[in-house]
Amino acid sequence: MVVDKDRTLCANLAAACKYQTEHLTSNMDPLKNASFIYTTSFFITSNVEALKKVAQFATDNDVPFGYNLSAVFLLQFELQNVLDAIEHADYLFANEDECAEFGKTQKMEGASLTDIAKTLAKWKKTKQNRPRMVIVTQGAKPVIVATHTPGSEEVDIKEFEVHPLSKDQIVDTNGAGDAFVGGFFAQLYQGKDIETAVKAGIWLSSQVVQRSGCTFPEKMEFA
Repeated sequence: MVVDKDRTLCANLAAACKYQTEHLTSNMDPLKNASFIYTTSFFITSNVEALKKVAQFATDNDVPFGYNLSAVFLLQFELQNVLDAIEHADYLFANEDECAEFGKTQKMEGASLTDIAKTLAKWKKTKQNRPRMVIVTQGAKPVIVATHTPGSEEVDIKEFEVHPLSKDQIVDTNGAGDAFVGGFFAQLYQGKDIETAVKAGIWLSSQVVQRSGCTFPEKMEFA
């Protein structure tokens, strides 16, 4: 529901709550050739066992794993399952509300989003052969990227500017976060650097919010 350009989600999960682990285990072969595996905390409510199997598969087969915190309520009511998945994440996505809520779970009320992103970046990691990158979006404010290499005490912080849209340009913010992740991984898949990936995510999410529903322009002009 969109009211005055603010939104709320009214979800009927329906068949999503009936997802069977057997379906996953009988269809694992395509994942062996994946360049990336990405999932979200929302899948906890569908089948947490399947989510954990996918995360473990990514670790065991050294496939880069992306994970999205997804929603504040999942941190409030499913925290341990979220933390279990984070341990496998190479790329961890959150918006400002989710990042702040994670901070509350760690008794970091009042801490900056940058400091909370650092904590997420240094969280326990099952795969030690690559860094963890935490990407925090915050609307029209800069995207925060915190990168931690296992074994190091330091966390590298970068911020990427977001060119704000005018109020008249914003139509519907549904799908903005998913579009960001899609643009991000599309560039990584093509071998582009992190800066290009983040800029692509920003660009694509800015396109989605200017349209009704989760739709894209016919001509994509990001370069």
